[in-house]
Amino acid sequence: MDALTEPRGLPLWSDYPAFVRRRYRPIALLTALGLLVGIALFWTRPVTYSATASAVLTPVPKYLTPSTTTLVPPPVTIDTDAQLLHSPQVLRAVAGAVGGSIDAADDHLSVTASPNSDVLHVSVWAHSPGAAAAAANAAVAALSGVRRSSLGPLRLAQVRELRMLIDYQEQALAKEQAQQVVVPAYGGLAADVLQLRTDLLDLEAARAHPLDVIDAAAPPRHSDYPNAEVPIVSGAMVGLLCGCLAGAAQDRSRRVARHLAGLPRRSHPLTGLLQTAAIDEDYHHAV
Repeated sequence: MDALTEPRGLPLWSDYPAFVRRRYRPIALLTALGLLVGIALFWTRPVTYSATASAVLTPVPKYLTPSTTTLVPPPVTIDTDAQLLHSPQVLRAVAGAVGGSIDAADDHLSVTASPNSDVLHVSVWAHSPGAAAAAANAAVAALSGVRRSSLGPLRLAQVRELRMLIDYQEQALAKEQAQQVVVPAYGGLAADVLQLRTDLLDLEAARAHPLDVIDAAAPPRHSDYPNAEVPIVSGAMVGLLCGCLAGAAQDRSRRVARHLAGLPRRSHPLTGLLQTAAIDEDYHHAV
């Protein structure tokens, strides 16, 4: 068996074509089988459609002045609004359009933002064009309500608090005007009141319209790119590999059989003992 276990030299370039000529049948058969399996996997995969709705977010007004430090809203960025798309209200709306649970709806949803702008692009994929478009529009509509109720500067309580602050400033301004301490057109307190009024109008406008839809989602005409090359080529490559391994196994089994056939046949030790005993018995009978 030393001839089977001893290391062999590196194969020559001519060994590879010879191997293919010897074992072309299992290689071709398993490669074709893998190709058919890849095609079957491609055709059995469900078709998906993606729809995108775009909306421009109303900038959250900065209504704080140096004299109104009691109102400190949280910072609001485009990332804050993007995170709101994963809120339960938005996911519930997407799940109602595409069908399924809220946890599964998170996988159907994706969001991108245009650089240096307040525009969000909300994309949803589904198994039908209508469901994809309806889910994208539902996500944007739900985002509008979530943005109105969740972001600090847009909360109704802060709007009321700002109105109370304006009333307080107006009362203080009326007292100073009655005492003729400041000139209404140029006094610092009068400027603060005018700024608060302007910011209140901006705040109420932002609360009334948290976002504007600039491009509603429409049912897509074509399905998503299926990427058919991956399952088909992968199946063919796996079949080719299995065919090469099967051919190598056949070569090794034939090599083992050839080696065993070339070994000299040895008689069993028990046979030699029986022959010796028979000779001794004949000798005793002869004596």
